[in-house]
Amino acid sequence: MNKNFKNMIIVFAGFFFLSLFSNTVSPFITTIKNTYNVSADVIAILPPVIYFASFMMSIIGAKLMSVLGLKKGLYLGLLFAIFASIIIIFSRSFYILLFGYFISGLSVGMSGLFLGTILSVLPAEYQKFSLANACYGLGGILILPIDRFILKSGISFNYTYTIHVVVIALFIIFATKIDLTSSFKNNYQSKVSFDILKNPLVLLLSIAIFFYVGAEISTTNWTGSFLEKYYGVSKEEVPNILSSFWILFTIGRAVGDKLLEKVGRLQFLLVAPILSVIGIFIILFGTDKVHALVGLSVIGISISVIYPALQGFIVQNVDKRSVPSASAVIIIFNNLGATFLTYIIGFAGGIKITYVFIIQILFYLYIVLVSARYLTFKTKKQLS
Repeated sequence: MNKNFKNMIIVFAGFFFLSLFSNTVSPFITTIKNTYNVSADVIAILPPVIYFASFMMSIIGAKLMSVLGLKKGLYLGLLFAIFASIIIIFSRSFYILLFGYFISGLSVGMSGLFLGTILSVLPAEYQKFSLANACYGLGGILILPIDRFILKSGISFNYTYTIHVVVIALFIIFATKIDLTSSFKNNYQSKVSFDILKNPLVLLLSIAIFFYVGAEISTTNWTGSFLEKYYGVSKEEVPNILSSFWILFTIGRAVGDKLLEKVGRLQFLLVAPILSVIGIFIILFGTDKVHALVGLSVIGISISVIYPALQGFIVQNVDKRSVPSASAVIIIFNNLGATFLTYIIGFAGGIKITYVFIIQILFYLYIVLVSARYLTFKTKKQLS
């Protein structure tokens, strides 16, 4: 098997298993609240703790990259997942559980950083960022029926993490097959430097990633509440409507690399956010479930490839020796957006839920403007 193809497949598998691990917590929030008898205010700190740990570890991991190397850094991140799972399995106190989930955030931040960087240093034809993100999305979809089975069977949610201990351990063995050629040492600089943010292209498009993550997470977190309030949709019907978003979102990422190769990353980034805004307007001014389904479908398919397009354009338009730095910055801004914009947009949504969509529109317009800038002035001078 081609060495780079094998590396790419291992990275895809890594994103899939990491997603299974990281997305296990969401369906169990209410169960955790009842099991440990904590208030709504206390349980609310759980997701931000995980996001913050991921953000913090993506920075620390970036600085450790030159010391550990890509393979050892990935192993360490995965070992954090096993350690976190063991803590969660045996926790009898909410605050011990919270510590376990904090460690899980460290794992997601570090593992995601090193998986993304390994993919970034492969030859361009193997940098299938959209497909890698599709694998992550598939893990998030498939963990839901597993969690539902656990809940319906009356099994303690903690024991779900025994699955992760076994699966992650097996993947670590699989990951030993990663073969980064000696050319990596010659062509890439493993030491990460944040001086790369002095490059306007990297800075402006990293900010676009920051905004995109905020828009994506707020769509999944707040659209259900909007539909309940303004469309009169019941809580039981909301997941069915939201499924239109997730199905098209995942399909879009599965075929996104081919699409980007045909139309170009900047060209796509100029059009996709505008389509997303159209989807938002359909939802805001719609009157029945059909409008909600159509609006969410438009948003799902249009935003699905925005992140891979930004990721790929940044990595492929910096000096080769700067690729690890660029990859690290991408992951850091991703986690930064998830950590802080989730709270800020949630606060705005608490005041008036339509503010969530207005903020999203502003984020998408920023992506359009930055993409238009580099599409218009795309010369070697601007991209250096």
